[in-house]
Amino acid sequence: MAIKTILNVTALAGVKITSRLIGYTVFGLFFNLVLFLFFANWAGRYNSGLPWLMLCLTTLLAPILYFLMGKKQGVAAALHFLVEQHGPDLSQFVVGKLADNYPQLLDNAHAAGNSSAAIHEKIKTLLNKLSEQSPVNKLVFTALLQKFDFISVISRVLENNPAAGSENREETVGRIAKALEEKMNANELKPDLSAPARLVAGNVAVALVCASILPILFR
Repeated sequence: MAIKTILNVTALAGVKITSRLIGYTVFGLFFNLVLFLFFANWAGRYNSGLPWLMLCLTTLLAPILYFLMGKKQGVAAALHFLVEQHGPDLSQFVVGKLADNYPQLLDNAHAAGNSSAAIHEKIKTLLNKLSEQSPVNKLVFTALLQKFDFISVISRVLENNPAAGSENREETVGRIAKALEEKMNANELKPDLSAPARLVAGNVAVALVCASILPILFR
């Protein structure tokens, strides 16, 4: 998979992240404005300013949680898209870049200097370089590394690969890519749609407490 192609794919993943980030934040701002306008009179009754102030702080700070929720949902949607639609391509790309940068690593996984620690270090260096190509790449590869232990999968395949010459490199690349593809399960990456519902319910509950219970306690 060419670098231009993978950047196009991660750009599409970036759209999913950005759209949810903006969407959740805008919804959070609008929703909390409605909550404030609806509950302001309730919170201000009995001439107590504290409940009204608490309601104000709640509706001002809550959109931050919607922003964070949008980021979380966006990353989940982006990862699900990448793995479900481009899992094999992504695996081949990562392993292909590994082969390009460290061909001796694939020629003989058991050669001197190719210990498990050395393999881990080279793979980490490679993935860090891929992450630096764009903020979206950094977010995507960081999240992938948190979800899947790529380094252990690649290291295991390399360490089990018998010493071979350069003619066996393509076979090794294919074996590693296949192992990575099997490790990535798109179903595990689907966004949790119950989380936004809990956020909205909690938001309403806190606003309701500020408007109905606190005025009675502090009157």
